[in-house]
Amino acid sequence: MYIFVNGKIIDSGSPAIKVFDRGMVFGDGLYDVIKFQDGNFVFLEEHIERMKKSANFFGIKFPYTLDEICSIGHKLAMMNDLKEGELYLQLTRGVDVIRDHIFEDDYDPTFVEIVQPVRKMDPSIWTEGGKVLTYPDLRHQFCEHKTTDLLPNVIAKKYVRSKGAYEALMFREENGRKYITEGASSSYIFFDGEKIIAPKIENILPGITRSKVLYVARETGIEVVERRIWLDELPQMKEVMLLSTLSKVLSIVKVDEMEFKKGEVAKKLENAFKDLVISTLVKM
Repeated sequence: MYIFVNGKIIDSGSPAIKVFDRGMVFGDGLYDVIKFQDGNFVFLEEHIERMKKSANFFGIKFPYTLDEICSIGHKLAMMNDLKEGELYLQLTRGVDVIRDHIFEDDYDPTFVEIVQPVRKMDPSIWTEGGKVLTYPDLRHQFCEHKTTDLLPNVIAKKYVRSKGAYEALMFREENGRKYITEGASSSYIFFDGEKIIAPKIENILPGITRSKVLYVARETGIEVVERRIWLDELPQMKEVMLLSTLSKVLSIVKVDEMEFKKGEVAKKLENAFKDLVISTLVKM
């Protein structure tokens, strides 16, 4: 597989990242994943803008323009003979002379671009619906940024997969009551029979798929409310939906031992989101 690292296209098996890269030793970096199909990126500009905002927040230089990233991605897709897949971007602060927590004010950032096949999903999940398990949210206070510091997410995902579930539904606790945040690599929304309820953005990622699905929900006349959702409210919900770049709009039929139906709202949003993607594809 061919990948792009710091201005060069190389084989993925070649040495590329230096030992003292701060992304490797401290998780001092950002990443994003963008779907592409038929030679087109999906919501590329929105993903890049979010990444740029996070880079600015952390004081990391952003070395490439939207057009340059697009051009590199196109070339990688051609070289790897892929018409559909995922574009992975990774940006770290750069390389230290020695390992040291304190960082300087001026680094040459490390930028990686990878085009790979779409990760496999069990096809039955689309017909039968997904199952998730609740899991404590053990992450840091920078979850509104897509950082490479993902160990708690990895552990959560590994745990639920070992139990036969598709994803974690993570929660935090306040004054003895638990509230829902997001998944290890996804967002959630809920339908209570009248409106869509989405966890408000409070130290959770403002997902691109999430924002687009909430947009099409409003466009189709469904009321949307963004607020804190308490875990003990789940039995009152009629539908549970998982959102992500990979999963798009996925009906969840079981949360722990609570069962839900694959509903018409999820199907409606799935179709509306699909139409939006087709209408807004950005040419590579």
